[in-house]
Amino acid sequence: MKKLLMILPLALILCFVVGCQDKEVNVERFMEDGVEVVVNHVEPYKLRGEPSVLFLEEAFTIDTEKDDVAETGLTNIWSVDVDSEDNIYLLNHRANRDAIFKFDNKGNFVTSFGHKGEGPGELRRAMYLRISPKDDIMVADPYQKLVIFNKDGSYKNQILFKELYLEALLLENGNYLVKKTDQVPESKYMEWPLILLNTELEEIKELDRYKRPNFTIGEELVYPLHGSVHCISGGQIYVGNTEKGYEIWVYDFEGNLKRKIKKDYRPVEVPEEMKKEIMKQFEDPRAADLRYSFRKHCLPFQYFFKDDEGHLFVMTYEKSEISREYMYDVFNADGLFISRISLGNATFLMQWNIKFATARNKRLYCLKEKESGHMELVVYKLRWE
Repeated sequence: MKKLLMILPLALILCFVVGCQDKEVNVERFMEDGVEVVVNHVEPYKLRGEPSVLFLEEAFTIDTEKDDVAETGLTNIWSVDVDSEDNIYLLNHRANRDAIFKFDNKGNFVTSFGHKGEGPGELRRAMYLRISPKDDIMVADPYQKLVIFNKDGSYKNQILFKELYLEALLLENGNYLVKKTDQVPESKYMEWPLILLNTELEEIKELDRYKRPNFTIGEELVYPLHGSVHCISGGQIYVGNTEKGYEIWVYDFEGNLKRKIKKDYRPVEVPEEMKKEIMKQFEDPRAADLRYSFRKHCLPFQYFFKDDEGHLFVMTYEKSEISREYMYDVFNADGLFISRISLGNATFLMQWNIKFATARNKRLYCLKEKESGHMELVVYKLRWE
């Protein structure tokens, strides 16, 4: 899987200042078929009493290139999440033995768990890591199961599914959010629907459907590929599909659509360095017959995540003044665009819903790829003013 390198230079203190309008503006929102629609424009709203300047101070890093980290068995990092005590859990989905590596809130290695295997509590291939509000560690194995661990790494239980799911997550109300592969031979598109299941593993509702041209039958791949991203926060499911434009839809755990967050944005032309990076994958002789082309403009966004205070961070394609960093639009708990920051977390061209960054308890956790190709996690203290 090809990666876009977006490396954030090391700095002790980083300060990101928002550009706001000079005077108070009216918030644009309305109801449409029972759903609240929040409209945001290119410039942030300036809201009286709303903090809009974000300060980041680097606390520490977990670097797979360092000997002490390599000795733990962590050779790569695929995803990151954090529990209520700021313990850090890193996923290496191609691990030879353990898939999950736990570090404390100072970056010290604690333990590893999630043995490779096919028995109860074992993982054939760990693909998806999330931590519940109760600090259960949930790891999806695409070979039809979701394994749940206690935060000390001990096995708790597992759920066996009737079908293959790339992602699976147990929600607080007992329902499951899953992403499955729905592909029909000779179909123009390869498709991955995002679905809610009830406690009996029966389908409740489809929330999204991500489509990609079926290159196996000669359909042309158009880059950047459309992406579908989702995250869970505060009892709600946030779903963004770039085919809809710059829109993020917010559902409750029963699948009811509650809010649409919309935003105007400046189109960004696909840069030449991105084209070169994408074209590298077609140098493989096995890809000789694949057809591909490029859009004139990038997509509305690449990725997003939420913190536990309600802020939504949306990674755009707009480059910052810092090398290899992209600008993030930041929305408050009401879906209003209030700020912008620059981050350089890793992302992948294939647009899978991997957790590359997250924020909790006033800390920001950012997964990056170094110029050497090794992965590192950079942890920042976060402060709003």
